[in-house]
Amino acid sequence: LGLEDMVETVLSRMGYVKQIIIVGDYAKGIDSGNIEVFLIGDNLDMEYISQLENKIEKLIKRKVSFYLANKFISDQPHIVLFNEKK
Repeated sequence: LGLEDMVETVLSRMGYVKQIIIVGDYAKGIDSGNIEVFLIGDNLDMEYISQLENKIEKLIKRKVSFYLANKFISDQPHIVLFNEKK
């Protein structure tokens, strides 16, 4: 899907990213064409994220939705694509 490229792009330009987490259909193993991504971090660049959604959608031909948060607390299925090294 190009998720590795997405992670690399996000990390290189976003600011301080603690985690990148996939939720929704993709986390359940369903290729519905919609990818929901939580970006966990501080002072994330919202303007850049909006531009990134469009670029990634064209690249992987799927709808991408980014959600910003300071932490991720959920019991829903999810896949951690990136975890900061402490």
